[in-house]
Amino acid sequence: MNRDVRKILQTVQRTVQTYSMLEQVRKLLIGFSAGPDSVCLLDVLHRLYGKSIALHLLYVDHGLRPKKYIAREVRLVKQCAQKYDIGYDIVPVLIKKTKTGWEAAAREKRYAVLLQTMNRISAQRIALGHNSDDVVETFLLNLLRGSGPRGMRSIPAMRIPFVRPLIELKKDDIVEYVTQCKLPYSIDETNRVLGYRRNLIRHRIVPELLKINPDLHETVKREIRIIGRDDAYLEERAAIAYKRAARQRDDYIFLDIKKLVRYNPALSVRLVMNVIKELRGTLDGYESKHFQAVFGLINKESGKRINLPKGLYAQREYGTLVLSRVRHRYKKYIPVVIGKDVVAPGFILKTRLLTSRTARTKKDEEKFDLARIKAPLFLRTRRQGDYIQTKIGRKKMKKIFHEHKIPIHERDRLLMLCDQDGILWVPNYVRAARAFVSKTTRKTLVVHFERAH
Repeated sequence: MNRDVRKILQTVQRTVQTYSMLEQVRKLLIGFSAGPDSVCLLDVLHRLYGKSIALHLLYVDHGLRPKKYIAREVRLVKQCAQKYDIGYDIVPVLIKKTKTGWEAAAREKRYAVLLQTMNRISAQRIALGHNSDDVVETFLLNLLRGSGPRGMRSIPAMRIPFVRPLIELKKDDIVEYVTQCKLPYSIDETNRVLGYRRNLIRHRIVPELLKINPDLHETVKREIRIIGRDDAYLEERAAIAYKRAARQRDDYIFLDIKKLVRYNPALSVRLVMNVIKELRGTLDGYESKHFQAVFGLINKESGKRINLPKGLYAQREYGTLVLSRVRHRYKKYIPVVIGKDVVAPGFILKTRLLTSRTARTKKDEEKFDLARIKAPLFLRTRRQGDYIQTKIGRKKMKKIFHEHKIPIHERDRLLMLCDQDGILWVPNYVRAARAFVSKTTRKTLVVHFERAH
């Protein structure tokens, strides 16, 4: 066995052992592109662990490149599967361009297919062919994007279920390995197109940086370790602070501004990151500018709102920052039949008629002179330009909401009792200055609003 080949095998084995990548793994899914990285990954893993771990290949056809390249890669997948006597899957996917671009959309779809296939074949890990050059390039890309400490940690060697056994190898070492072992592989022609940011960094920027610092790869990895250590400490501190400053109701998360500003800004921004991760399950697609924008709302007036990637928004509501998912405006219309209870998610509305005008009302009840109401009655959510009749004239509901400091995210869900002349009552907050019970009242309508628990 060639000495260089033996050295690479030893490096990969040491990496696998250092991170306990394949502990108790009986089946391993390999993300296989037919390029030199994945071909090297397959051969090395087969040599080292082929007798104890069942290997399975997955090729994802994104449909974004000419068919002749895809056909060549598919042939290589089948040849490799036959050569090593292992299973394989070839999965075509449809990629739709998103705001983050084709590359990000393809990556997201690819990882989803990897996870689905892993579960389907009952594998315990997914091996990817990322190498040391990928780590440097991703570090520089995230630096340019302003991704913050999380992005500067670049590509981890392991993030369950994903493992990267080649992470300590340089690209040149990998190409040398497949050449020495006479392993056929495919070259992705798009890797030479400088219109892609990663390719520009790979072919233009990294070579210039290597002239300044020939030890660039080790320098970047050292910086990543330092950033990772500091970032892990902030994660621990943020987890403690999160319990004190954040509260959740349904799919809304509230951050107490008074508590938030007491923390160091680095920790406060981390709290915002934790909220987003809680809502989305991941921070993919978010950059430091998004976290800073949310934190910046503490200096804005109540009601200020910003939209965030992946269907989230953040809003300043009096003494809190509210983060949740963007949703279509909540609209509801419910007819009210007197004497018949209205039962709906979250509340019960009861109505009854009395002949006595002196009947006492209980909590969450209002009385109306039936003769002064223009039937039919109904419950509805707010509309643009809503107002209510007061003793001194009309008053916009927007002003009522503000006076009662009703959180903005709750205003769309408030139900108002109305007749054909407008709003009669907003339970718990305000009633219209009309249809009052008086000496001339013959029938009194009593309305009881009760929140369901």
